[in-house]
Amino acid sequence: MSAAWTLSPEPLPPSTGPPVGAGLDVEQRTVFAFVLCLLVVLVLLMVRCVRILLDPYSRMPASSWTDHKEALERGQFDYALV
Repeated sequence: MSAAWTLSPEPLPPSTGPPVGAGLDVEQRTVFAFVLCLLVVLVLLMVRCVRILLDPYSRMPASSWTDHKEALERGQFDYALV
């Protein structure tokens, strides 16, 4: 004996949200654009921070490190001569 299960189609409950074809008013579009811009800025800052964390010395000029190092190695302290 085989049992066949059949489901009878039931109507969907009415939606409580806005209708599907409803557009956004001016204020909602402005807020949406502002939030979108903030998200873009956040993503750019995150990418920059990750790049700095992965290679922190690539953005620093080498000349400033060597100039100050040579002066310190020679023992020249301009501020100590006051």
